[in-house]
Amino acid sequence: MIKYVSRSFINHLLDQIDIVNLIKNKIKLKKRGKNFFGICPFHLEKNPSFAVSSVKQLYHCFGCGAHGNIIDFVMKYDNLSFLESIESIANIFSIPITYNNSVNKKFQKNNIYYKFIFNLSIFYKNSLLDPLGKGREAYKYLLNRGFNIYIIEYFSIGFSPLYWHKKFLNNKNIIKILYKKLGILKKNKINNNFYDIFYNRIIFPIKNIKGFIIGFGGRVFENKNPKYLNSSENIIFHKSNELYGLYETKKENNIIKKILIVEGYIDVISLFQFNIKYAVAILGTAITDIHIKKLFNITNKIVYCYDGDQAGIKAQWKSLKISLPHLVNGKEIKFMILPNGEDPDSLIRKEGRILFKKRINNTLSFSKFFFKQLFLKNLFSSCEEKTRFIYKALSFIKLIPDYFLQINLIKTLGEKVGIINLVDIYNSLKFQKKIVKNNNFKKTTIRRLLSLLVQNPELIKLVPQLKIFKSSNINGLFFFIKFVNFYKNKNITTVKILEQYRGTKLKKILEILVTWNHMIPDNKIKKFFINLIKKLKINILEDRIEYLISLERKIGLDYKKKQELWSLNKILIKKK
Repeated sequence: MIKYVSRSFINHLLDQIDIVNLIKNKIKLKKRGKNFFGICPFHLEKNPSFAVSSVKQLYHCFGCGAHGNIIDFVMKYDNLSFLESIESIANIFSIPITYNNSVNKKFQKNNIYYKFIFNLSIFYKNSLLDPLGKGREAYKYLLNRGFNIYIIEYFSIGFSPLYWHKKFLNNKNIIKILYKKLGILKKNKINNNFYDIFYNRIIFPIKNIKGFIIGFGGRVFENKNPKYLNSSENIIFHKSNELYGLYETKKENNIIKKILIVEGYIDVISLFQFNIKYAVAILGTAITDIHIKKLFNITNKIVYCYDGDQAGIKAQWKSLKISLPHLVNGKEIKFMILPNGEDPDSLIRKEGRILFKKRINNTLSFSKFFFKQLFLKNLFSSCEEKTRFIYKALSFIKLIPDYFLQINLIKTLGEKVGIINLVDIYNSLKFQKKIVKNNNFKKTTIRRLLSLLVQNPELIKLVPQLKIFKSSNINGLFFFIKFVNFYKNKNITTVKILEQYRGTKLKKILEILVTWNHMIPDNKIKKFFINLIKKLKINILEDRIEYLISLERKIGLDYKKKQELWSLNKILIKKK
């Protein structure tokens, strides 16, 4: 469970909402018996196999196996995280979200660091514009690069002079924050003196999506390595989560039709100066899932625009692979291949805005770039090589959640490798795997009992106090006892039980159990459950008897255990 939302709020949310009301606004549902049915939004089908239960507050597709509660549906349908889906559902049904107190405390604590970083940013900015300081050389460098005064001011570009921190050396609290918490200061290993990691660099403040300055990027303007340097990872800055220019992109556009992802701060600033105000830069790292989720939350189209060299092409291919699980219906990625040796900054200054925009409008689609790179990297001259190639291509395609896009890509792949019916073969293999997986899950007494309890939580009142033995070898018995004891006197529903086990290995098992059809009329479920409890009691006795007999053969039994064995056999005869 996400630590920032309380379990009680999640249960409250699940109690307040109706899964049918939400899903019927996204797909067409028709009532059939107790449940509602519709065409599954998660795979291609002609006949409705997607069932929604208003009683259990769950959905289940009998075709592809998609299953879950309202949170799972929103996560999968809208491609949201767990917390984002809770916020989305709460907003739809106008339910105020209750966060843990730790969130407010964390924000208050972080607010100190935000203020520190903001004040430091102002100092850096003033240092760049100081006509008497060394910042004037950095300022001239920026002007010579073609940046105008407005864009320098807009992005709050600054400069870090040497030894500025010395005036704070007597303030231990400030030094502690700059050194230990924010990582702006470091210690010289030789003389143990503090120094600013960005000294003598041009400073680019990095803002989060809310506009808070959370870190800095530093660039040399003289021949020195490394050319670029980012803030150290700290309590408010995680470079794998942030994108330079994202706040400015949101600020400049009410509707963001597309976002360009480039490699550096300079690229973003140049594009903005040329009035292309929808560019962001990764912070010296590869694109991450978090980056893509953030971008797809505010736009439907991402355009990867990396430098025009081999490293840039490799980075685009890597970005494609990371993007695959995010390609739900309506979301797309494109690829802008720049001329060799060019980057967005150099190219837009050579060609100008109009020609550069033409390039943006003529980008390669995902499928064209995918197959171009795939066939470029993989040549085959034998059946074995072709087979390996097909498996490799399918391993990428199956990660895409949009089933229609999957099918179209497999169809194109089949045409390219000369297997016209590849779609049929692929679907057949998927179906066979699903049958094998389901058949391997044996219906034991414990699993039947758990299945009935999850489907009908009110049956928990019928479970008596069971006598169990430490020697018990019945698979799942101890979990069953723990499960019953935990939920015995609680107000529970099927959907709450499944939600309790989110993020655990047991979640998938319980999801299978909740779909089992016991082929019993509703009015006979109670009797069937009681009979299973009786059967479990017998299983427990038989297991203990087998253990004592085995012990007798190995080392013999003392008088007390012999009496127990005789007594258990007597009880077992009566029960049978």
